[in-house]
Amino acid sequence: MKIFLSKIKLYKGIPAIGIALFYSCTNNLETVNAITNLSDKQTIYAKEIEIVRNDSGKIVLKGFTKEFSYFHTEPNPYTEFKKGIKIETYIDYPLIESSITAEYAKHWEKIKLWEAKTNVVAQNSKGEMLNTEQLYWDENKHIIYSDNFCRVSTADGILYGKNGFVSDESFTKWKLKNTKGTVTIKDE
Repeated sequence: MKIFLSKIKLYKGIPAIGIALFYSCTNNLETVNAITNLSDKQTIYAKEIEIVRNDSGKIVLKGFTKEFSYFHTEPNPYTEFKKGIKIETYIDYPLIESSITAEYAKHWEKIKLWEAKTNVVAQNSKGEMLNTEQLYWDENKHIIYSDNFCRVSTADGILYGKNGFVSDESFTKWKLKNTKGTVTIKDE
């Protein structure tokens, strides 16, 4: 008979625990929506990342970053590189076609647009170097551009684009806007 009474006492405690849990876990609808809505929240975070893009089994791009954050915002999810990025494109891996480094970068996934800013340095296979504070890479149009002041160092001199530049993706065919600079011309 003692066993039976102890089971009754145990069963009396279960509804009391259930009622306590039910009342202690109430939330208003705004709180629940704020927690479950991922539209403005970081959904992926990683450190010390190497990104590799292949085309038909060949490495065409590598990216390196210290910090990677992905935000699933609608209608346009994006990836943010708050501690900088280095990207290398390849003619025939490991032969580098061009490279770019920046202290901050952002990539909008659906519109295929990159923004790089703060101490941006781009270099092409000819050794020409671009310095600017902000540039964009439009993957759909296959161009790199900026409306900010920039400097291009070549083997023949230094040129300045007071109003930015536009270039192909490999930074081999570029044009400065409102150009100024000094170029060395060789006598023949």
